[in-house]
Amino acid sequence: MPSYTILFMRRDLTDKRPVTLHVSTRLFWTVISLAVGLPIIGFAISAGVIAPAWLKLNFKSMEKYVEKTQKTVQPLQQQNASLLADKAKISEQLKQEMQRRAEVEARVTMAETARTEAATRLAQLEGENMNLRRSLATYERLLKPKLQRELVECVSQDISYSSNKVDYNLSFAPVTKSSRLPESMSVQVRVLTGNNAVAMEQNTLGIANTTQPLNMAKSQHLKGSFVVTLPSDTTRLLDVRVLDGNTPVGYCWKAF
Repeated sequence: MPSYTILFMRRDLTDKRPVTLHVSTRLFWTVISLAVGLPIIGFAISAGVIAPAWLKLNFKSMEKYVEKTQKTVQPLQQQNASLLADKAKISEQLKQEMQRRAEVEARVTMAETARTEAATRLAQLEGENMNLRRSLATYERLLKPKLQRELVECVSQDISYSSNKVDYNLSFAPVTKSSRLPESMSVQVRVLTGNNAVAMEQNTLGIANTTQPLNMAKSQHLKGSFVVTLPSDTTRLLDVRVLDGNTPVGYCWKAF
């Protein structure tokens, strides 16, 4: 039978005889066939039998894992839906609170602006009031007649102005109980207007004036009215002078 001879010889020991191996042709090709065929057969068995069986087992394991995961995910989905609903509710509440806050901030801003304007206006009014008091004091100093003797004083002055009509009601009394009053006196009543005492002084006759008799023995009250249109942006005074002939014996005034 044909055979193959294989010699094994070491290069560093050339003086020794090589090892001789005789292999038959059938055995040689059988070994070659196995060396080539076994990997192919193993791959075919792995790909056709082992791999599908392993995949089948792995697929079943994955199915169980997926089923378990789905059971775990379902409560989480419900919880997520609940959280989404809570989020929408909280978002709406937050939106409403932001709107309320914006309204409150707007009201606070308006109130602060109104307070500032009111404070400014109050300061202006206080300044105007002080100017008015100074003007009235100046008026009193400039226009109040010098009384050589004062017999009568005003004890009350009721004045009203509406519908272009000035109504006044005056009451008088002796300065002292021992004062001897003339039997007949006259009362000069004037309505004065102006932004200052100088303007009032220039209008000596006043916008409206009248003279009425006064007899203190009969009546200590005097009333009357004027039909007159008065400006609203100036100081208005009722000027009252009690005269004994041409001699002033009493004086009073009142702003209205």
